[in-house]
Amino acid sequence: MTAPAFALVIGANGSIGGLLARQLAASGFEVVGLDLAATAPQPGIVTLQGDATRPDAALQRRLAQTDVLVLALAQHVLERALPALLPALPAQALIVETLSIKTPFAQWLARHPVAQPVLGINPMFSGDLEPAGRPLAAVPYRDAASADAFVALLRQWRLEVVPLTPAAHDQAMALLQTVGHAAVLSFGRVLAASAVPLDALLRLAPPPFRVLLSLVARMTQNHPDVYWEIQADNPCSAVARQQLLAALAALDDGVARADQGGFAAALAALEHTLIADHRDYVGLSRRIFESINPPPAPDSLPAFRAAIDRVDDQLIDLLGQRQALIADVARFKKTSGTPVMQPNRVLEVVQRCKARGQGWHLRGELIEQLYRLIIEEACHIEYEHVGGPRESLLTSSAPAFQATGVQA
Repeated sequence: MTAPAFALVIGANGSIGGLLARQLAASGFEVVGLDLAATAPQPGIVTLQGDATRPDAALQRRLAQTDVLVLALAQHVLERALPALLPALPAQALIVETLSIKTPFAQWLARHPVAQPVLGINPMFSGDLEPAGRPLAAVPYRDAASADAFVALLRQWRLEVVPLTPAAHDQAMALLQTVGHAAVLSFGRVLAASAVPLDALLRLAPPPFRVLLSLVARMTQNHPDVYWEIQADNPCSAVARQQLLAALAALDDGVARADQGGFAAALAALEHTLIADHRDYVGLSRRIFESINPPPAPDSLPAFRAAIDRVDDQLIDLLGQRQALIADVARFKKTSGTPVMQPNRVLEVVQRCKARGQGWHLRGELIEQLYRLIIEEACHIEYEHVGGPRESLLTSSAPAFQATGVQA
């Protein structure tokens, strides 16, 4: 997008509204954040207090200047606010909504005259987290250059943008959100109704219990409207909940019939269908569990060696995951004609890892030597996919490695 551009974020006090306001300001936009409640001042953001469903003269003047209008609102509020905002909004301004469900709003758009281009986004993470590397669903309701430019901006923020139609979005969300949230809420309600005090349970709690309880805790810190929309407004949610209930009923029935063989077969089917091609999740679960319930400090040489072996296992698992990602990158580079050698990226990777290593008191020279080997292996993998003449890492990236202190 051509700077300077003007962005108006309505719902700036919310998690996602606040995130988008900050990111847009950091990208050079002139940002105004509006909310019903007073908004805390933030660098580079002008804050206003007002009602988007009844825009006053000051808000209408801001609307007339707007290039990007972000509506971080619940659907029932958005549908009341948008008709009130449209008369003052330029026809070329891009409307960006952040609804958790897209099909009902797509139907609303079909019934109402909205001249402006409209883009739906759904960040699949909370706004208090750093966006880089996290997934976001993008739903363009109409083809428009401004929508494409905003998606490009999201990618500049290093978000993993996944384009979807409204229907495909809601089908995915029923599995990604509806089922998981329903299961977590049900777990929490069972605990809350129990006569056993939670503190007594926590003294014995294994890692899966603590993970589920932490998810309950996370949900209680967000606005309930978000979770209600996911359950009530998604046309695919009712089927997803029925499938969850059916799975619980099948488990209950199998136990009542003492069908141990069927239980084992069900687990084997899950392993074959879900895990066989995603073995990295086995290691991920181990790392999560160990972070929640770390093993006691070793008190003998064999115990120390066993602890080191566990860490080595994790290192190998993570290297394997990295190599698999490199193969995906190589295929993308081959399709897009992108050169294998990217010296600036080499510098970025090494410097970032050195900075992270400081928290563990790791010597910078160790990080540099390690990542020189890792990046050389990555280049080898990429050339195996891309083909063509090979450029030496030492020749191409010498300035980058010299900048970090590595002798090329």
